[in-house]
Amino acid sequence: MTDPGARLAEVFDVLGPLYRRGVRAVEREGGMPVGVRAVLDALAGCGATTVPALGRTFALSRQFVQRSVDDATGRGWVRTRENPAHRRSVLVELTASGEQVLADVRDGERRELAAAGADLDPADLDACLRVLRTLSARLLDHPL
Repeated sequence: MTDPGARLAEVFDVLGPLYRRGVRAVEREGGMPVGVRAVLDALAGCGATTVPALGRTFALSRQFVQRSVDDATGRGWVRTRENPAHRRSVLVELTASGEQVLADVRDGERRELAAAGADLDPADLDACLRVLRTLSARLLDHPL
């Protein structure tokens, strides 16, 4: 039997360059830095939240997340509002413009990926998603 650690390392060896290529494409085509994209995705998924909470979600520094939020705010894609639970930590939320730009980026990605994955077996894609979601949950619970 093959060592699961070695096999999972191979998975990451494949995912790393694939992820970086996708990030570069988003930045090049949409002019959207990866940090801003992550913020928009997170807000679309969880609704209004704080910068510290986003930092915990991404396992990134609050300062990095704050720069991404500031960038997105400057582009009109997010806004801040008072946080009734905490006076000094505002809530960050998507604007209608942010929702639209995120939808446009996601649509473009889906078109590109549809062509790249047209001949892939749907059952293989389901298995891939199942494994990656399981790994994601385990690694978030027990970071490397």
